[in-house]
Amino acid sequence: MGFNIFLFVVALLIAAAATWAILRFFFAPQQGTAGTISNGQQQATITVKGGYSPAVVNMKAGVPITLTFDRQETGECTSHVVFGDLGLDAMLPGNTSTDVKLPALPAGEHPFACGMNMVHGLLRVEGDSAAPIPQAGVLQQTSSEPVDAAQAEQSEAQERRNEIKALTKLVIVGAVLTIPVFLTTMLHMADSSLVPHWMVNPWLQAILITPVMFYCGHPIHNVGFPALAHRSPDMNSLVSLGTGAAYLYSLIICIAPWVFPEGSREPYFESVGVVITLVLVGRLLENKAREGTGKAVQSLIKLRPRTAHKLRETVVSANSIATFSADGEVSKAQWLNPANCIDIDADAIATGDLLVVRNGERIPTDGVIVAGEVTVDESMITGESKPVIKTKDALLTGATVVLKGDCVMRATQVGANTVLSQITTMVARAQATKAPVQQLADRIARYFVPAVMIIAVWTFAIWVSVGPSPQLAHALVTAVSVLIIACPCALGLATPLSVTVALGLGATNGVLVTSAKALEQARRIGTVVFDKTGTITRGVVDDTADWNKPSYEKDTIKDGSVKAIAALRARGIRTVMLSGDKAEVAGRIAREVGIDTVICEVKPDGKAHWIEHLQRERDAQQVGEQSNLGNSTGKANQHHTGDNQHSSVTLTKKPESNLIAMVGDGINDAPALAQADLGIAIGTGTDVAMQSADVTLMSGDLRGVLKTINLSEVTMRNIRENLGWAFGYNIIGIPVAAGVLFPFTGWLLSPMIAGLAMALSSVCLVLNANRLHTANINSGIGTAMANQSTTPNANNSVPETHEPTIIVDDRTELTHLSGQSHNTKENPMDMNMHMHHNAPVDGETATDPVCGMTVSVNADAITREFEGKTYYFCGEHCANNFAKAPQIFLEK
Repeated sequence: MGFNIFLFVVALLIAAAATWAILRFFFAPQQGTAGTISNGQQQATITVKGGYSPAVVNMKAGVPITLTFDRQETGECTSHVVFGDLGLDAMLPGNTSTDVKLPALPAGEHPFACGMNMVHGLLRVEGDSAAPIPQAGVLQQTSSEPVDAAQAEQSEAQERRNEIKALTKLVIVGAVLTIPVFLTTMLHMADSSLVPHWMVNPWLQAILITPVMFYCGHPIHNVGFPALAHRSPDMNSLVSLGTGAAYLYSLIICIAPWVFPEGSREPYFESVGVVITLVLVGRLLENKAREGTGKAVQSLIKLRPRTAHKLRETVVSANSIATFSADGEVSKAQWLNPANCIDIDADAIATGDLLVVRNGERIPTDGVIVAGEVTVDESMITGESKPVIKTKDALLTGATVVLKGDCVMRATQVGANTVLSQITTMVARAQATKAPVQQLADRIARYFVPAVMIIAVWTFAIWVSVGPSPQLAHALVTAVSVLIIACPCALGLATPLSVTVALGLGATNGVLVTSAKALEQARRIGTVVFDKTGTITRGVVDDTADWNKPSYEKDTIKDGSVKAIAALRARGIRTVMLSGDKAEVAGRIAREVGIDTVICEVKPDGKAHWIEHLQRERDAQQVGEQSNLGNSTGKANQHHTGDNQHSSVTLTKKPESNLIAMVGDGINDAPALAQADLGIAIGTGTDVAMQSADVTLMSGDLRGVLKTINLSEVTMRNIRENLGWAFGYNIIGIPVAAGVLFPFTGWLLSPMIAGLAMALSSVCLVLNANRLHTANINSGIGTAMANQSTTPNANNSVPETHEPTIIVDDRTELTHLSGQSHNTKENPMDMNMHMHHNAPVDGETATDPVCGMTVSVNADAITREFEGKTYYFCGEHCANNFAKAPQIFLEK
């Protein structure tokens, strides 16, 4: 058949019209559906079936919101709904309605998406209310009670097991019906004499493949076609379009073969069956592989003991606590007697219950020791392998192991309030956030499926108008192959899979990361600023100090501090220590641990001030300016040299590795943790400090800082590998499926091969993400000390000639941070609050609820309002930190 100019022009015009229709359908503005208001609550129902319907919901600002997600499907994709800017990840069980409750939100747009980041919706809040964006921790999935993340994780695992069981059944049915059609077709193509003619009859193939198309393919079509209608097409949509076109073409050949020209009357039933079966196999493999992505957290949950030994009420009422805690074998024999205990389910433990924990058992819940002494392995929580001896009044953490001894404990936290559940909740909340590196994939994914559909349209048009004979058959094969080989899920999964595994890996090593952004940025740390007391040192008050004026001159260095500092310096990371002590005391500690620069005599509320100055100097150096920290804010003193030259805290890292991290443990560290590019809290410190931080080190060991950096590096390497595979697969696969190699090789990609490649693409990403489980985030910690000439002595210090730069904070008045903060951290809990200038009463003072500093009440005061009351702050850093979670600070 020669070139037909008329057919060519008609094909191009039809393709252009189809392109315009596709673009208009998918990208025309969508009108939102307004929610209803009843009893002071806004409510809307969103159907989840191949997308969100309605995809855009309009709500009013300042009124609490309840979104009911009616999920009418199963499968991995829409099993979660994620509000990234709110840090909320809610599980949506299949074929069930789930309420997601949100407090009053400020005006603005709050996008939400499925757990695989492929199905998108938008909550549009309209109005003038200045209601704060709520703290992620107070968002609820179904009720006002704390969400038991451990229970949610178990429910999700059960649903995944059910999904695997259903997919296994469909794969078996599909394979049994497809294999005969596939084998006979392939043998007939090789040698027609090998197969009787009746075995390749199109009607027989139609009878066998039709159940595969509609029964086995139901989970695909049930999502794919509604997703098209909702203008949120995904991989299922492409497979449904491709197999639907091939099935319809083959069915017409059975019914009316004369409709098509000679040479284009071969059915493609075998391709339909093979593609659907392979897609189901790929989904099955992916579900099995994804069981491993959360196994770090799941392994923690599985360690929870299912039973507990509760002392009988008759025994408790007949004895006082003093009796149980009395020394001697008599009392111990009494509470260790199994007859005096009753075994109860761990979920039935109530706060205040007295529980007996025996040698070798796991602690059933969080509590405090009432009697006995035990040695506990807390490595599953803290990542620290060294056992800890616990005596009366010591705190116990649920699921940790008693290696030696027996005790009676009083339950203090149960259910969702335990440390284990809070870790699981924190990890789940972090998984709901997005890393900056994911933004590119998100933007591309939005346009990906429409672009693939357009490529398929033009592929069909070009092959049908200018391709070799049989043109129609070639056009159909290439268009269907383009639709089937494309894998938008690979783009959506590339980052979340790695983040999920990495956060679990960190949790099992005692490193809790609160957001995907912090996980990505930790590898760029160039300077680490440490608080001294309680962070580098043990925080033990001198015996001779007055109770109202504690001093820490004899404070000793923590285990691991020297190794941690040495490891950071070996990596080229600069270390700075902030201390309120005199130069002599702070300098001694700095020398013993190997700190580069120490800033001493820091005012109680001045740590955030110094963090800002370090950031300013960093920024100045990036634009080639010279800045001298000592000239502007303090005096530097180089000891042993007699040189009083001023010194600046020079940053030596490359521009891409210049973030400043702050490590602290106290309430007065909270502003500095919030001000730093990355805040790292010590898990043994205060709740306020941990609330202000991006990372929490559960064991309090500073070697966790390097663990965090290592975790970030291996995670980003894994993400880059996933993104490289996802982009590379589609960039290469789609053109090959379109037939770009045909003019050179005469080779066209079969839809069956395209289906196999698509099915395996996501599986490859999942398997690669699971490689993170084998990553060693402890690397570099031990080798740094081994490369030095000295090792820590009994006091955990290294007596060496290293001389730190000492800067004395001699400011007489604290210069508060301006509103133009250098803090670049993205925090989904920041509130839309502003400064108020109330009419002050001269001479009044107020207490900053964050750092505890006394501030003046005047016209220039920095304030925030919460529940109708005005609060005063020393600076914007404390005000912004308060705005994240006012309830936490007001409870202190």
